[in-house]
Amino acid sequence: MEESFTVNNTEYDEFKNKLVQILHKEGIIDEVEEIQIKEPPELKGEHNATTTVYAKIIFKNRNHKPRDLFVKKFTRNDTHTERIKVLRFMEKESAFYNEYLPFAKKFCKQYVGCGN
Repeated sequence: MEESFTVNNTEYDEFKNKLVQILHKEGIIDEVEEIQIKEPPELKGEHNATTTVYAKIIFKNRNHKPRDLFVKKFTRNDTHTERIKVLRFMEKESAFYNEYLPFAKKFCKQYVGCGN
C-alpha cells in the first residue's frame, strides 16, 4: 500500500506549479485542482541520485481523467542535492527518458519482433 508523502505548503505549491508548467508544455491546459503525492513502498527512501514519488493530477473538470505520473525529485539532503546538481545527474537522466527512449522505440519499430 502506498503511503502519503508529506510536503509543506511551499514545497507543494512549487511542485504543483512545476507539473502544471509541464502539462501546459505538452498541450494539456486544463485547470488542476489538486495533486496527490505518494511515496510507493517499493521506492521508499533515498536512491542513488534522486528519490521517486507518484503524482496523481486531478483536474477541476471531473470529466477529464486524472493523470498518474512518476516524478524524480532531489532528496531532502541538501549536501547530496548540491552534488547531484553539480554533476548534472537530473539532466542526464532526463535526456535518457526524453531523447534516447523515444528514439529507441522509433528505431525498434523498423524491425520485426522488436516489440512496442
